[in-house]
Amino acid sequence: MKIPLSNLSFSLLNEDVDISSFQCRELDLTEFLIEDALENQAARLSVTRIVSYEGQVVGFFTLTNDCIIRKGVSDDDGEEWYPYPHYPALKIARLATHQEFEGRGIGRAMLLKTVAIAMRLSQYVGCRMITVDSKPDSEGFYQKYGFQKVLIKKKADTIPLYRDFYRSYQEAEKDMSPPLSVFDERTR
Repeated sequence: MKIPLSNLSFSLLNEDVDISSFQCRELDLTEFLIEDALENQAARLSVTRIVSYEGQVVGFFTLTNDCIIRKGVSDDDGEEWYPYPHYPALKIARLATHQEFEGRGIGRAMLLKTVAIAMRLSQYVGCRMITVDSKPDSEGFYQKYGFQKVLIKKKADTIPLYRDFYRSYQEAEKDMSPPLSVFDERTR
């Protein structure tokens, strides 16, 4: 059964959050949250947000700055007149749902929150794209929400994807329930 978005709470990871019982299907993601996320956050390398439901940590996502080569973006995205070789981006460095809560809308909620954060960020600094290096098993999840493969291939264990959130924001605002603007006051 899907968990209503209004029943989820988002907060920044801090020492007071008990993450010891979090477990997802990807061991490296669980280990990152428990062993490295706070240290990376303290070093200003990334920021991790926790998603809770009824007092339990049910997901997390980690964001950092990025850029994407212009040649890797579809002609339908970006701006034809943009003279620089890279677009500024916000990268989803990690995103995971507790294995007991998979399929209940947690991942979708984290993506909605990420788009809202990107929109807010773009009011202060240039930020046009959201990027992610997807694990092969997760590629379909991201594509379902408008992410596309980067046009320039590189050999890796992950699949580089992007979304031009600025261009798709208006469409998403109409098509998604709740609308992305719901997060505007809650982007902390």
